[in-house]
Amino acid sequence: MKLDFTGLRRMPDEELVRKEIRYLALVQVDLMALYQRWGRPDVGVDSLAEWLSFAFALPSGEKFALQREACYPPTPGFLLSTTRALFSAEGAEQVIVALEIPEAFAVELSSEVVG
Repeated sequence: MKLDFTGLRRMPDEELVRKEIRYLALVQVDLMALYQRWGRPDVGVDSLAEWLSFAFALPSGEKFALQREACYPPTPGFLLSTTRALFSAEGAEQVIVALEIPEAFAVELSSEVVG
């Protein structure tokens, strides 16, 4: 599966339909590196916490988001959640490369795609 990331764009977090995405990986990437490359994160609140979010869309309609707790993140990385076509180990790798942040890497993958 090779998706075309040409035309990758940031999208407002509120346009992301949570029911369409699933947790794929924990990605080690610096908040400031994301900010410098992609701009200010969106901030959202749910029943669990306040979240920093960077949501993206591909021209094909596939979407992904990097999210973490704003105030007390349990890990220094971001949770990567994706739509179905990106939901694989290869998809995680392609998303990380598309971020254009060389030091970003996957710390762990969802058990649904490992093995």
